[in-house]
Amino acid sequence: MADVKHSILSDPYLHEPKGISSATQDESYIADGAGAGAWKELYTFGVEDYADAATTSSPIALTSGAKTKLTNDSLGTNTNVAYRAPGKGAIWDASANQFDFVAAGLSLGDTVDIRFDLTINSSAANDAFRLIATPGFGASPYDLVLDYVEYKAAGAYEWIVQASIYMGNSNTLDNPMEVYVKADSASDTVVVNGWYVRPMYRKGLWV
Repeated sequence: MADVKHSILSDPYLHEPKGISSATQDESYIADGAGAGAWKELYTFGVEDYADAATTSSPIALTSGAKTKLTNDSLGTNTNVAYRAPGKGAIWDASANQFDFVAAGLSLGDTVDIRFDLTINSSAANDAFRLIATPGFGASPYDLVLDYVEYKAAGAYEWIVQASIYMGNSNTLDNPMEVYVKADSASDTVVVNGWYVRPMYRKGLWV
């Protein structure tokens, strides 16, 4: 049989990549930059759900015209971190009540999608509320107004806000982020039902 160079073989005669027989379903071959590589599974994001237990029975009192920090003890029955990205830490620090982007293994250029689930108890008519995220806490903090709502009548209102935080600089990435509510009227309160978080990794995680 004549020798045929692999480089000139046509498609029907090409073989699968080396190691394919032991690779598991949905794995891809990742080069290590040194002439070799390995078959690994790709994760581009993880999901974490933190439910609060404390504020259900003891809502957070809001101060008129001032920012009030939101807390989440992550002890609620709906907390679920089973689908966190492999090898990454918790993005929510329940002891400090801060988002920790470093622990989550994020890098510059990555993003975090967050769904905040709150219940506002408005004590007056024509009351207004702002949900504010403050990245860069402890270094160069800055405020992001995530949502603004007004309620015509006093009462309890569910308030769900979707937000995306971009790791556009080291100040945002390397420092914690806190979350606040600012109310226009006195005697208002807020219940933190929880938040769902999805860290998005731009380059992906090969594990």
